[in-house]
Amino acid sequence: MITRTLTQTIIKHLKSGFVTIIYGARRVGKTVLLKQLVSYFKDIPLLFLNGDTQETRDLLSTTSEVKLSQLVEKYPVVFIDEAQRIPNISLVLKIIIDKYPEKKIIVTGSSLLELAKGAHENLTGRNITYTLYPLSTKEISSDLADHKIPYLLEDQLIFGGYPYLTNLSDPREKQAYLNSIVNDYLFKDVLALERIENPDILKKTAMLLAFQIGNLVSFNELSNTLGIDIKTVSRYAHVLEKGFVVFGVGSYSTNLRSEIAKRKKYYFYDLGIRNALTNQFFSLSSRTDLGNLWENFLFVERKKKQEYAKNIIQSYFWKNYQGAEIDMIEVSSEKIQAFEFKWKVQKYKTPKNFQENYKITASLINKDNYLEFII
Repeated sequence: MITRTLTQTIIKHLKSGFVTIIYGARRVGKTVLLKQLVSYFKDIPLLFLNGDTQETRDLLSTTSEVKLSQLVEKYPVVFIDEAQRIPNISLVLKIIIDKYPEKKIIVTGSSLLELAKGAHENLTGRNITYTLYPLSTKEISSDLADHKIPYLLEDQLIFGGYPYLTNLSDPREKQAYLNSIVNDYLFKDVLALERIENPDILKKTAMLLAFQIGNLVSFNELSNTLGIDIKTVSRYAHVLEKGFVVFGVGSYSTNLRSEIAKRKKYYFYDLGIRNALTNQFFSLSSRTDLGNLWENFLFVERKKKQEYAKNIIQSYFWKNYQGAEIDMIEVSSEKIQAFEFKWKVQKYKTPKNFQENYKITASLINKDNYLEFII
């Protein structure tokens, strides 16, 4: 069992009187993460409830303080897996934490939709949220010497980081598994919790975004291609973000007239899912999208690193109307950093316009030095 980095982060920041909510897509390992957290409390009485079972849903279907007290009062720590399946779960959690502020409550949810809406309404100021992503490079390489880690790279760029893939050695089995995720699970929560008029169009939207990773996305072009209005395209893209399929990145700008300030780029949380949507599982040596894969890979791996460490960072890209661009701009309360992602390039010169305006030199990240950037 691979130890998840988020386990120690959660333990370090666990607080009584707060509900810890762990979000994430299906099959990224939320239940395994909970089991790792359970082992940390092995000497403490705890209650573990699984929202997938009817028994748990029946137990937590009440908002009676008396009944909920009878259920949890003996346990300092309460775990609830797949909490989004339980009706009124956020109100139930509020009742428990209000009655027993000394308890620690940890729940998982496979979608930001239903649970997050309730959390905002009932748990404002009383919850700490995390997102669990597919396996990071740090996690899958924890037992490897540093010089061996780059040998994982091609597999990561092609098949991504879903935990179950570590049990498979045959590329055809990996491809079949990822196709099953796309066909059976990827959109299931979104379709169940959000009113989608045309599920096929939602999938086609994801496919079009998959072909455009690393590029500026035009909702107008997507609208024309899909035959739907721009507002619907924007809504579907937002739904895909809430469902942990993609994440959008805006442009960095201080309102300089020469900079592009409105359009976004979209990246996939997992490249295996992206490649399944485009049906592209062939080797890197024969791919024309290697630069796009590399950019997506570094963006999402850096995202995992920063979020698991609870670093408060805002990420952007930079581009001006003359065509000069930088792949990633990281902004924190302390500094601004710039990074350019190239697969093989050994030398890179920061665009003159950017350097003059921001007094920052961009760092080149290539396959020779990427591990320091993401681990």
